[in-house]
Amino acid sequence: MSETSSTEQGNRFKIVAAILLAAVTVTGAVVAWRAAIAADAANNADAAGLAATLDAEETRAVNIVTTYEHYRAYTTYLRHNELGDRIAQDIPDATDAEAEALQRQKTDAWDLAVAVQTFFDQRYLDPDGNYDTQREIDELWADAQQSKDLYPAPHFANSDRLRNKSTTMVILLVPLALALSGFALAESMKHRLKYVLAAGGTLILIGSIAALLIMEFTL
Repeated sequence: MSETSSTEQGNRFKIVAAILLAAVTVTGAVVAWRAAIAADAANNADAAGLAATLDAEETRAVNIVTTYEHYRAYTTYLRHNELGDRIAQDIPDATDAEAEALQRQKTDAWDLAVAVQTFFDQRYLDPDGNYDTQREIDELWADAQQSKDLYPAPHFANSDRLRNKSTTMVILLVPLALALSGFALAESMKHRLKYVLAAGGTLILIGSIAALLIMEFTL
C-alpha cells in the first residue's frame, strides 16, 4: 500500500472515528437528559403521593369527627325521646297537679328531641333504629373522592418505577464512557488495534442506543 493510500485511509478513519465520537457524546447527553427527566418525574410522583397521603388522613379524621358528632346528636335525640315516652307513661297514674307538670316535661322532652333531629341525617338509621356510623363514614369518603386524590399508593408505585428507570439510565453512561474513551484512543492511534477499539466502541454505541429505546418504551 502506497504512503498516499495509507494516509488517505488514516484520514478517513479519523473522520469516521470523529463522527462516532460525536455520536457517543450526543447519545450520552441524551441518556443523561432522559435520566434527569425520569428522576424529576419520580420526585413529582413522590410529592403527589405525599399530598394524597395528607389529604387521605385529613379526610379520614374529618369524616370520623363529623360522623360521631352526628352520632352524639342521635344519642341525645334518643335520650330526650325516651324521656318523653317514659313521662307519657306516668301521666295516667298521676294526680291532676302532677299530670300537668308531667305534661309540660313530656312536651319539653319531645320538643328537644325534634330540635336535635336536625343535627343528624336520618337516612343513616337502620330498620332497627340504630345509627349506621360506618355507612356515613364510607359515604363521606366517597364524596371526598370527587374533589380530592385520596390514594397515594399509585403515585408511590409510579415514583419507584421512574426512579428505577433513572438509575438504570445512569448506569448506561458507564459503557458509553468506555466507548467514548475507545473512540478517542482509536482516533489518535496508528496501530491496527484502533480498528478493534472502534469496532468495540461501535457495538457499545449501538447496544446503548437500543437499550435507551427499550427503557423509554418499557420502563
